Amino acid sequence: MKFGCSLEMVNVLVSGPGAFNRQSKKFWTDYIKYISAVGFQGIELPFWCFSSDAMAFETGRSGIPCNQTAIKEKYSSPEGFLEFLREAGIETVVSVHVNANDAMLELAALQGDTDTYYSLLEQLCMEGLEHACSLKAEGLIVSPSPELGWLYRYFGDDFEEFEQRTVDILQRTAKCAREKQILFACKNEFWSYFHQEKIRWLTEQAEGISFCPDLAHLKIAGVSAADILDEYRDNLKFIKFNDTAFKDLVGNAERINAELPVEGAQKVFCDCGEGDADLIKAAEQLKRNGFDGWVICENKNTLDVYKGLLKLGWFVNNRLKNV
Repeated sequence: MKFGCSLEMVNVLVSGPGAFNRQSKKFWTDYIKYISAVGFQGIELPFWCFSSDAMAFETGRSGIPCNQTAIKEKYSSPEGFLEFLREAGIETVVSVHVNANDAMLELAALQGDTDTYYSLLEQLCMEGLEHACSLKAEGLIVSPSPELGWLYRYFGDDFEEFEQRTVDILQRTAKCAREKQILFACKNEFWSYFHQEKIRWLTEQAEGISFCPDLAHLKIAGVSAADILDEYRDNLKFIKFNDTAFKDLVGNAERINAELPVEGAQKVFCDCGEGDADLIKAAEQLKRNGFDGWVICENKNTLDVYKGLLKLGWFVNNRLKNV
């Protein structure tokens, strides 16, 4: 197993320090060096390409390496960014992650119709793939569904067309990924339309779609990580090690902003090793199964991004690597 770190550990909305600082290039060049210092040699990058939403606009023009424009304007070029990573001690961009929820947020900002959503999703996937290719990343990870709360608002409760058109987009993306020799995987979320049995069905819809399981989301959804890691052992890519002690007792999975609840328990994720997702047991199982790919680690929504990174590095180096 190889261990990488997701830059999504820094959340502009909930993590410290201040939002303006986290949008600066200086913050990110320093933070990437800190990621290397605690022992990670690969990183995963978030990706979004929209600007109608105010937060997306500010983020897209910032120093966050989240799209092709930011890479070009702040780091000179993809080659310049990769050279900076090498100098910082990071050997590779492991993967790029795109989230269908960003397409839905753009749709809401545009006040568009459902047809517009599919165009936005395909744009997000294809531009994310180009971004991954330009940075010589191994893979593209797609969270294939917006939150159920948004789906109910825009699609009602008839998801037949949504399901088929989403699959069509993923099939086209998977085909392009194969042509570019980029691995392609779909990720699960507890708030996604494609969860539990649906994710199995989704990975069977096109050649080259692998499964990227997030262990915290599996735990919240009440799905056995052990069963999933065995069932998909031949089709796992970029396994996500997040942790949680959250129990969804109020149906938060079907609400907008499911990861930032306003009723019931407020903290959805916790730092790795402090929750109920048995990450050490999962690492032992992956080792037994002969998994030799990347495990992407993240203290998701950690409140102190520096302390959270130190704790994550300690957990990986002293617990996960010793299984």
